[in-house]
Amino acid sequence: MTTETLIHGAVRKSAWHKAGVAVEATSASEVASQAGLDWTVSLHDITATYTVPGENGIDMVKDYIPVENKKAVIKTDPYGQTSAIGVVGNRYKVFQNAEIFGALDNLIDSGGMRYAAAGEYDGGAKVWMLMETPMEMTIADDPHSVFLLARTSHDGSSSVIIKPVIERLFCMNQINKIYKNNNKYTYSLNHTSNAMLSISEIANIIRLSYDMANDYTALADTLLNRKASHEHARNYFKRVFPLPTKIEEAPYDLLSTGEKKQFTNAINARTKSFNIYANSPTQENIRDTEFGMWHAVVEWADYNAKGKNLAVSTMAGRNDGVKTRALELLGV
Repeated sequence: MTTETLIHGAVRKSAWHKAGVAVEATSASEVASQAGLDWTVSLHDITATYTVPGENGIDMVKDYIPVENKKAVIKTDPYGQTSAIGVVGNRYKVFQNAEIFGALDNLIDSGGMRYAAAGEYDGGAKVWMLMETPMEMTIADDPHSVFLLARTSHDGSSSVIIKPVIERLFCMNQINKIYKNNNKYTYSLNHTSNAMLSISEIANIIRLSYDMANDYTALADTLLNRKASHEHARNYFKRVFPLPTKIEEAPYDLLSTGEKKQFTNAINARTKSFNIYANSPTQENIRDTEFGMWHAVVEWADYNAKGKNLAVSTMAGRNDGVKTRALELLGV
């Protein structure tokens, strides 16, 4: 798997390898060991400590009050060290890392798949594992690869999710989602008491990956055939990063502190996206097309900041909103 590329003289690494650990393994258990995910979670009763003054008004008396309908999620590592990583409801069902990711071993056996990376964040409250598929696409002479991402939370904030992700290898742009509110490519399972991982449905994710790859290719063909001028691009980025008319047109000095921040953020996003579109070497083969305009927004979203936090945001799909909104504005 391509893990880094050279852009503007600097090495750009994939989000996966900033947020986690690259692995060489043939089973999920080996991946968990290499990436430090070989720990377990368990549910425990919660008690609140309530302290009040004693009868003499000086000494403090503690009372221990059970917290009903809630459980603490406790992480236990292979050495017996424990930490609290979340609070969930009584109906929450724990899925162990080994249970979730072990289901992916069936995909390895189906041919052509391999484990690529894995990691955790928020102290283990969220975990993920990545598989590389044999699917490859070439769009405008640009190689793309398709990966499968499995991720979940242990704090009740996310279901179990397994979905394909497309990566444009030259610039590491990551496409987690094509259409807003369309999860047809995704396997999802809530952490509820009667939930059961479905091996057959997980196996079906390979077919869904091909569907997403085909849809992305058709989308690219459409947008590559739509030529775009610099004026068209500037107007597009203005729509992607909009401002209320009263902020857009008012003298800057008359804006409030909050409005100035909003104005600055939008202008910076527009400027950076246009500079990517007009000047970046990643645009050489797609510049002057609406496909290039969209990928300028994707690149802005994936690399507008530095470090692990942005990589986690990209991997977790937190940047998907602006990417899908930008695509919707192109009317496809």
